[in-house]
Amino acid sequence: MRLSAIPFYSCILFFCSLYTSIRAQPAGKDSLATRAAYYNALQVYHKYLTPETGLYRGSEYVQYAYSLKEGHPYFDDGHMQKGAVLYNGILYENIPLLYDLVKEQVVIDDSYNNYTIFLINGQVDYFTIKAHLFIYFRDTLNPSAPRRGFYEQLYQDRIALYKKEKKVIQEDLSSGKLERNIEASASYYLKKGTAWYAVNNKKSLLAALDDRRREAKKFIRKNGLNVRRDKENTLLKVTAWYNGEISNTANK
Repeated sequence: MRLSAIPFYSCILFFCSLYTSIRAQPAGKDSLATRAAYYNALQVYHKYLTPETGLYRGSEYVQYAYSLKEGHPYFDDGHMQKGAVLYNGILYENIPLLYDLVKEQVVIDDSYNNYTIFLINGQVDYFTIKAHLFIYFRDTLNPSAPRRGFYEQLYQDRIALYKKEKKVIQEDLSSGKLERNIEASASYYLKKGTAWYAVNNKKSLLAALDDRRREAKKFIRKNGLNVRRDKENTLLKVTAWYNGEISNTANK
């Protein structure tokens, strides 16, 4: 082995041990110190691997061969945004990426910016775009859990709120010629302990919060909230209230 390679392999071993340690530790002073050491080792790891062979593992992303009359298939504005991705256990930051909501693929440029590739979903733990955090849910034996895929974490505490956004390309021949449009939809899920609840209307929301149903109804009424007209905002406020961040007399 070349002497110049020794620091690199030492870094890898140190990085792996720190990663395992961080996942096992609760929050506290010791874990904060360990996290700082982890990120220092991570920077050394990235410095030695240029281009990052661990990141650029995926298949070439196939662009859409046709135009859409309305909308686009991507999250947010449809342009590459700098974010972060935890891929195969390694954190990569300040990476331009795009999230295709039709194909459910995380898209990045290749190491030489010649073409785009999509990451392997099963190896993505999470990724971020701006302030949005998307976590990959894997298959589980829990019958109430959502199906595998990427879910945006909207709120995390004693109960957590997640959003599943989808886009579908619809074909329309009513005008006499083929036109394609984007149809977007979103579903929401609450997690309490190990139980999951689909919460897409007032009835399902109150059923999920059955232990405080009467109080929840009162909070919704007092604050003029409406699941049907303003779903995401209502779910966020009710979730925050349940976790004690908003009092029962909070204003609208």
